[in-house]
Amino acid sequence: MKKLTISKMAQLRGLSVDTLRHYDKIGLFKPSEVDPKTGYRYYSILQYEVLGTIKELRQIGMPIKEIKAFMSNRNVEQSLHLLKKSIADIESQIIELKKISSILNQRVSHIEQFKDTYREANIVLKKFKKREYILLPRIVNMDDEETSSYGFIELEKKVKGTIPILASNRFGDILTKDYLNQVRHTSSAINIPNSEMFIIVEGDAVDQNIKTFEEGTFICSYYRGFDPQKRFECLKSLIDYCDDQGWDIIGDALHIIQIDITITDQVEEACYEIQIPVNP
Repeated sequence: MKKLTISKMAQLRGLSVDTLRHYDKIGLFKPSEVDPKTGYRYYSILQYEVLGTIKELRQIGMPIKEIKAFMSNRNVEQSLHLLKKSIADIESQIIELKKISSILNQRVSHIEQFKDTYREANIVLKKFKKREYILLPRIVNMDDEETSSYGFIELEKKVKGTIPILASNRFGDILTKDYLNQVRHTSSAINIPNSEMFIIVEGDAVDQNIKTFEEGTFICSYYRGFDPQKRFECLKSLIDYCDDQGWDIIGDALHIIQIDITITDQVEEACYEIQIPVNP
């Protein structure tokens, strides 16, 4: 019977030579003959279907260990059981992938909607329904990127997301009404005092200490880049606008990361939104 070289067998089955060498090494698929002098591996065409079965099992995600067990003791009942299990595993993966697809579509929709919000004006009124959130159990200096990064990680662990939740407009910190009054009466930038970080909950909390931002009307604007001066100017413009309109500020402001560095490495593209509750 004609002998097939390792490269020929690999070519016939659309695999790499390195893959066949690995399968031989772990005892999954061994050549029919090895030249004792050269160490060259040779295969038989009769092994073609066996290799095809291994390839198909790998394509459906079966671990090598399970393939080895199956290949060492194949029969109809075992094959039927394997196929049913594979179908169940694939259907489970489909459900998970659909969840991920839904989350990613929501994020795309959010980014596009946020970009459209400020096309015609830098200051807009928005109405929000109740929003549940979880607070970090300590105050944080948001101008310290290292400290705030650890805060984000800790908050992310308080929800059971399918995929990481960065780029999801759920992180932020609270700017107290007292701080807003300080901004109102100064013309130069002042640092934000250590503030409370939060994460918006979307039915995925594992932490039970859930609080609520009440529904209402918020005067909103945004600034680009991680820049305290721009943040101050944005906040100052909102407060001045409220004063000019005679609107009462009725609570703490929310400072929310809308577009962050997970979706752009251009600092100036990162967007932060300030939302101040008002009684217009």
